[in-house]
Amino acid sequence: MRAMGRSVQEIEIKLPFASAASARESIESLGATETTPRLFEDNLVLDRDDGSLERGGMVLRVRTNGDRALLTLKTPVEGEHRHKVRNEYETTVGDAPATLLLLQGLGYSPRWRYQKYRTLYTLRELEVCLDETPIGCFVELEGPPEQIDSVARQMGFTSEQYVRGTYRDLCETDARRRGVPAGDLLLEAADSTP
Repeated sequence: MRAMGRSVQEIEIKLPFASAASARESIESLGATETTPRLFEDNLVLDRDDGSLERGGMVLRVRTNGDRALLTLKTPVEGEHRHKVRNEYETTVGDAPATLLLLQGLGYSPRWRYQKYRTLYTLRELEVCLDETPIGCFVELEGPPEQIDSVARQMGFTSEQYVRGTYRDLCETDARRRGVPAGDLLLEAADSTP
């Protein structure tokens, strides 16, 4: 859990998998420990009407999962990086709808929504996330860069295969590939099958 008021540098990559089952098998074969069972997440990204946060490379998000809600601000880090690197400020909020009303009162409104199922694991100092989204299955590795690279290699990936984009970037790329307008990234139904 990241405390608001101090920045934690988020260093991560995504790795694409053909299915949740193959991702889970790869994660568990390395000895990762499941810390949070599969849980539905609903994420709202907010911005001002002029899009100033997005233009500045920032993300303001309210995430709900189960009975938890998180408020997150991500800001860019200068320079070229092999991994996705951002400053992250995050805190738990007690009431997601009230938080949204407060943010809207300050001039922020929902601009994009995305949903996924997420299962959390730990492996050494890494947080390993198995994300099931409407555009595919991804494993996020977050933590020390040398451990990210080592675990990615053990999973059969090279640094050229690292996905550093956001889920919004991936959604827009998928929409362009299919020749359709990009929209929210929503699950058709909240099913519970892995």
